[in-house]
Amino acid sequence: MQLHEAGVGPEEAEAASGPSPPLPPAQGMGLASLVAPLLISQAMGLALYVLPVLGQHVATQHFPVAEAEAVVLTLLAIYAAGLALPHNTHRVVSSQATDRGWMALKLVALIYLALQLACITLTNFSLGFLLAATMVPAAALTEPCGPRPLYAALLVLTSPAATLLGSLFLWRELQEVPLSLAEGWQLFLTALAQGVLDHHAYGALLFPLLALGLYPCWLLFWNVLFWK
Repeated sequence: MQLHEAGVGPEEAEAASGPSPPLPPAQGMGLASLVAPLLISQAMGLALYVLPVLGQHVATQHFPVAEAEAVVLTLLAIYAAGLALPHNTHRVVSSQATDRGWMALKLVALIYLALQLACITLTNFSLGFLLAATMVPAAALTEPCGPRPLYAALLVLTSPAATLLGSLFLWRELQEVPLSLAEGWQLFLTALAQGVLDHHAYGALLFPLLALGLYPCWLLFWNVLFWK
């Protein structure tokens, strides 16, 4: 009021009051940074489901392997590639890794995992309990700060493939027929090939469940771990 009485205009009054504080960033940028991890993780799951069968003839032409071995080796190659590909995809949208971003992504991943485990438990309680007992503790502990090597080792050990491998060793141990590492690995490869064959021959749902559901969901937690 004193400035106006002295003949100072409103523009000069605003200049005298100093610069206005910067506006807070829009919350939409935090949500937009989740699009790339979600899409690429789901694309990796789709590749894990489609490419091993489509590329088996190409693999047999270039490598001295049978078609069944080509399917399994392609499956493992795509699975391992997912560990290196998506954990920096959020930087495609935003170069600033904020705490709000990884918290939102972890929330989405936990909801996604809970829905899948609920559906699995309704159809196969034993499988749902096994997956919940292995994946949920690691998923709850995962965050980009803290002992990252410990969290990474815990995530790898509770991944779907590691859970299958450990279950095979435990199954044979309960039968009092322990396996060596080589025998366990061969049994693991046989189980993968049998799962793909059962799906395409008899319509079994375990392989698409792991490839299109649990594996992309697990990759989301891998994204959370390497968010920063």
